[in-house]
Amino acid sequence: MNGNGRIILVAQDLFFLPRVYNAAAPQGYEVMQAQTADRFHDAYAEGGAALVLVDLAGDAGEWRAVVERLSGEAGRPRIVAFGNHADEEALEDAVALGCDSAISNAELSRDVVKIIGSLEQPAR
Repeated sequence: MNGNGRIILVAQDLFFLPRVYNAAAPQGYEVMQAQTADRFHDAYAEGGAALVLVDLAGDAGEWRAVVERLSGEAGRPRIVAFGNHADEEALEDAVALGCDSAISNAELSRDVVKIIGSLEQPAR
C-alpha cells in the first residue's frame, strides 16, 4: 500500500491531533484521525499510511484491534504507541502486540517532529 504521505492517529481524544498536524504538514504529510478500529481500517484501505500513532488512553479494544491487524502485515507502516508514563502495563502491551515503540505522552510531544522526520519523505 502506498501510504507514504499519510499519518493516521488512532485516538478518541482530539488533544494530540493539532500537535501531530502541526509537525506533519510542513513535512508534506496528511494527517487523519480514526476514533475506532473500523474507521481506521476504512482510512487505511483508502491509501495506507507511513506512520500510525496509537493513543493508549483511548478504548483498549479499539487500539488493540488496529495494532493486531497491522502487526502481521507485510510492508506495514511504522506503529508508535503513546500513553501515560505511569501506565507501564499499557506501554508494554502495545509493544508486545506489535508496536515498533511505545513512548510517553511527554515524549510524543517533545519528539513528534523528529519521529515524523525519520520517515521516508513523501513524494510531492
